[in-house]
Amino acid sequence: MKRYISFISLFVFAGVLLASCKKEKINPEDAENIHDLGGDTWVQGPIDDWIRDSLTSIYNIDVKYKWNQFEDLADITAILVPPKEEIIIPLLSSLKKAWIDTYSAEGGEEFFKKIVPKNMYMVGSPAFNPNGSVKQGVAEGGRKIIVLDINRVTVKGMPGYTAGDSVFFKRMLWIIQHEFAHILHMNIMYPQDFKNINPSLITSNWTDYSDAEAVRDGFVSNYAMNVSDDDFVETITYMLIEGKAGFEQLIASIPEGVTDRGTTRDQAVLRLRTKESIIVNYYKQVWNIDFYKLQTRVRAAVTALIN
Repeated sequence: MKRYISFISLFVFAGVLLASCKKEKINPEDAENIHDLGGDTWVQGPIDDWIRDSLTSIYNIDVKYKWNQFEDLADITAILVPPKEEIIIPLLSSLKKAWIDTYSAEGGEEFFKKIVPKNMYMVGSPAFNPNGSVKQGVAEGGRKIIVLDINRVTVKGMPGYTAGDSVFFKRMLWIIQHEFAHILHMNIMYPQDFKNINPSLITSNWTDYSDAEAVRDGFVSNYAMNVSDDDFVETITYMLIEGKAGFEQLIASIPEGVTDRGTTRDQAVLRLRTKESIIVNYYKQVWNIDFYKLQTRVRAAVTALIN
């Protein structure tokens, strides 16, 4: 089972698309011989030591920032670019603070060790989907997470970072939180009641709607309209990263009136409140985690990392 999270590109990346067309002419045999495309042998250094001491030895997470695309990432058809090595430790450290440490604090280290996927791949570039969206993360059966497009991410402490420059970091964290929430429900499914909240509004044509239009129909994002599983994990992710205040602000932003799909403001608010309630109960009853405490921890970590 695979779960994908995609973000609609807000700009037409003509140059990137043209470059992608050219790259598609490269034969896999030739690409394997391109220097530093990943997967070759290298001398272990400070990055590998940090990964071993901070992630592998404690949580049994194997992080790969050097890989062979045609073996490790064979299911992603685009030609991918390796990450910049100088960003690996800062990015993984930030993810640890806003994801691993927060879940471990509320759910316990044993819970996290049991649930967390054991393989994580860091990829420098994004991959484009046929519908025009950008694929920036993949979770495979609860065993592997692939994080793409990290070369554009900056976090506090990195050269060139300015306070509030959070777009790409929050997107990276969004991918991780989204995929981890998928892994949670892959282990133990959320209640059927969640799927019954707005089944007629779920659509594979979610790219036809903006985030603002989706919110007016009772979703936290347009991608949440894709399938119920994505609605579930997108709602979790939004509440964790934006915090309680951010979720309340989202609800308050819903205008009066009726959408093209027949949703009133009161209906949209009720749907979001019902989703919140089901998620809070799911975390408590299934994983013995106080969602609101987890939410507070995640939001505090995010705030500390971007300000």
